[in-house]
Amino acid sequence: MFMTYRHAELPLGKLFGDTRVQHWQFVEQDVHWPWFYIEFIREEGDDRMSSMLMIPSVPALQRLLDEQDDHSWLAQALLVSPGHLNGSQRWMMEPLVEVSVAVDEKDDNLGYVYKVEGGRSYSTHPCSKQADLRTSHVVFSASNHYRSS
Repeated sequence: MFMTYRHAELPLGKLFGDTRVQHWQFVEQDVHWPWFYIEFIREEGDDRMSSMLMIPSVPALQRLLDEQDDHSWLAQALLVSPGHLNGSQRWMMEPLVEVSVAVDEKDDNLGYVYKVEGGRSYSTHPCSKQADLRTSHVVFSASNHYRSS
């Protein structure tokens, strides 16, 4: 989850006449957990607008995927993962290929498996080191969810 502070707010919504919109100088992530950086395209009439969304969780990503239609779609998705998950000493941003729900055959515990370009995959499942994880279902697939135009 992302959070921010009142002193970080920029009053641009009032300046541009849309008080429904809030602008922030920064947001903070209070847990070291993977998140998504998504390019989302919206069409309104002849106009096409691209914006970058910071999505904090798989359920929030699923909601965004459910909102896609003929006038709004994903153009690209990046996984931002902490070092303890990606095996390095730092946060990494990598092109996302797939997100799936993993189930432990022994205890039926749920977790997620993230596949990124280059064939690497990371898991937030509590038993991610065990070979007895199976995929319950795929939440996101680049080949199914990306659209170029």
